[in-house]
Amino acid sequence: MIVGVGVCYFYLQQAWSQDKYPITIAVSKTPLSTPFYIAKAIDAFDQTCVTVEYDEVMGGHAAFEKVMSGNVDFGTSSDSVIAFQSLTAQSFVTHAMFVQSDNDVKLITRATDNIESTLDLKGKRIGVTKGTASEYILSTLLAIEGLTIEDVELHDYKPEQLQQGFSHDEVDAILPWEPFAFQARQLLQNKVKIHDTKSLSTLSFNLISQTADSLLVEKAECVIQGLRIAIDYIASNPEESKKIVIDQLNVDPAFIEWVWSDYIFKLSLNNSLILNIKSQAIWAKGAQIGGLKSVQNSESFIDSRALSKVDPGSVNLTL
Repeated sequence: MIVGVGVCYFYLQQAWSQDKYPITIAVSKTPLSTPFYIAKAIDAFDQTCVTVEYDEVMGGHAAFEKVMSGNVDFGTSSDSVIAFQSLTAQSFVTHAMFVQSDNDVKLITRATDNIESTLDLKGKRIGVTKGTASEYILSTLLAIEGLTIEDVELHDYKPEQLQQGFSHDEVDAILPWEPFAFQARQLLQNKVKIHDTKSLSTLSFNLISQTADSLLVEKAECVIQGLRIAIDYIASNPEESKKIVIDQLNVDPAFIEWVWSDYIFKLSLNNSLILNIKSQAIWAKGAQIGGLKSVQNSESFIDSRALSKVDPGSVNLTL
């Protein structure tokens, strides 16, 4: 018994004395980044080989730019950002999806404008954040009714400025993601109409980095270990997790209730991600976003090595 305790103590001591890599992660300020907020709150990374500092940014596009500039080691970005950036000459990969939502981007119009369907958007001024899921969802909505971007007047805003442009009557409709959709609803209340876009497209948030060498893969593995601990905590403690996110983002508890049921927190790399990246990249190329002459293989932006070590069952890539 004493020998057993001694052996256990030895291995715990080894874990405690393990060299840790200091890393910085650009974290988009959205509930989609919940696993990172939970990991920080419960010290999940203490059980891994990394010490983590967060650089909080507004939107996955900003996080991506931080990664590519070398200012951070990793970032959190949507599959839309990955798709659009795949058209550039930049070299990057995603190591894991950690959350999905089929209702994050919403179409908002004025209640008094009587816009009942997508067809009513023809000729209207539409505010989007170009090169993101905001523009892609608009394109998808229009395509369903046989319309294109050419049928509307497109206005480009930073995500935090969409509501302002709408309030100042610069545009007739906007497509913000959360929390900006909820904020518009709270501020303008019955003056706005939020259209049903649920299940139109699935948005995922991903852990990204520049193309990874063996050391960066090792660091990614440790980050994913922390995320797995956090995601397990979310599943077992949803109410406590909501409180943590509310405090971290300093948001209205009603907002977290508004979005929580739309989120699936799960580590994965699968064919749906590849198909989403490919379809959005094809669309982006047609919309003349990016600088390459052809759409690259979506598989080249997936690096499953780290996730395969942490949770092999969550990797399902057959394409």
